Amino acid sequence: MTIVIPTRLAFVALLLSGPLGSLAGTGADDIRSLLASTATYELTFESSWSAATHPTDFPPNPHFSGLIGGTHNESARFWDAGTVASDGIESMAETGAKTLLQGEVQAAISAGNAEFILSGGGISISPGSVSLTFDVSGSFPLVTVVSMLAPSPDWFVGTSGLNLMEGGDWRQQVVVPLIVHDAGTDSGTTYRSPNQDTDPAAVVSELTNSPFDGDNVVGTFTFTLQSVVARDPTPDLPTEAVSSVYPNPTTGLFSVDVWSDRRQFVRASLYDATGRLVRKKDIGWIDDAGIREVRVDGSDLAGQLYFVRITGRTIDEVRAVTIRR
Repeated sequence: MTIVIPTRLAFVALLLSGPLGSLAGTGADDIRSLLASTATYELTFESSWSAATHPTDFPPNPHFSGLIGGTHNESARFWDAGTVASDGIESMAETGAKTLLQGEVQAAISAGNAEFILSGGGISISPGSVSLTFDVSGSFPLVTVVSMLAPSPDWFVGTSGLNLMEGGDWRQQVVVPLIVHDAGTDSGTTYRSPNQDTDPAAVVSELTNSPFDGDNVVGTFTFTLQSVVARDPTPDLPTEAVSSVYPNPTTGLFSVDVWSDRRQFVRASLYDATGRLVRKKDIGWIDDAGIREVRVDGSDLAGQLYFVRITGRTIDEVRAVTIRR
C-alpha cells in the first residue's frame, strides 16, 4: 500500500529552493505561478541486484525495505555522504524501520522546511520493482527517499535533496542510479554479519568494497512527471493586508505596514533567495482595523535579495526586499 501524507499546506511565497539563476528570464508572475503549483510524480524503483549481477556471497531472500522520505527545501537535509547518519537513517539502514525517519521529516515540516512525508512499499524479492505516486510543490521541490538493502548490516540506497525543478520548470523525467551506501553505524562487512555497533559512528559513505567492489549500483529511481496543477498565487486574502517594503533597496533596516480587518496574531519571517529562514519575529496581536508597522533589522545580513513573509489567521503575504552593501 502506498501512502502520501500531506501534513501542511504549501505557503504561497516567492521563496526559492535553488539559486535565483535557475529561474533567470522568468517573469515575476510566472515565478509566483510556478512556486504556487503542485506537481504529481510517479517514482518507480527498479532493482537489478541479483546473484547474476553481484555473485559474491549473495544472500537468500534479497529485498528492499519500504520507501520512506519527504519533500522539502534546501534548509532540510536528512542524509548526505560524508556526514554522520541521523537516528532515523540509522534505524532505516539497519532494520528497514520508518518511524524515526518519519519523525525527522515531521520535525522539518513543523519548522517550515518540509511539506510532505512520503511512504511507500518495498521490493519483497530483488530483482523487482515498486512505484510511489506523490505530490511536490514549488516551495518544497526537493525529494529525499531511501530504502534499506536487506539483508545487510546498515546498507541502503536513495536520493538526498533531489531537485525536481530545473530552468524555471518541473523536470519531465529524472533517472537516478542507485549507489549502495554504508550508514556508518554497524561494522559488519557481509550481508549476514551479526550486529556490530560502530561507536563512535563513522560517516555515511559509498560502499566500494566487497561484495560490491567494482559495481555498487543496484538499481534506479525514475521520477516521471504525471501532472501539474496551478494554484492561485494570490489567494483570497485582504489585498490591503501588507504594504510594500520601505525603504527598498535598504542598507539593513526596513519596514512593512500590516493592516487587518480582524483581530489576529501576526508573525514576520525573512528568507534568503534559497528559501533559508534567516530571521523570525512575532509582530503580536493586531486589533480590528488596526495598522502595525513591522520593523526588521537586516544590518548584519549579506547584501542580496530577501523575501519577508507576513502570516496570520487570514494573512499570508510575501514581499521582496533588496539589502545592499
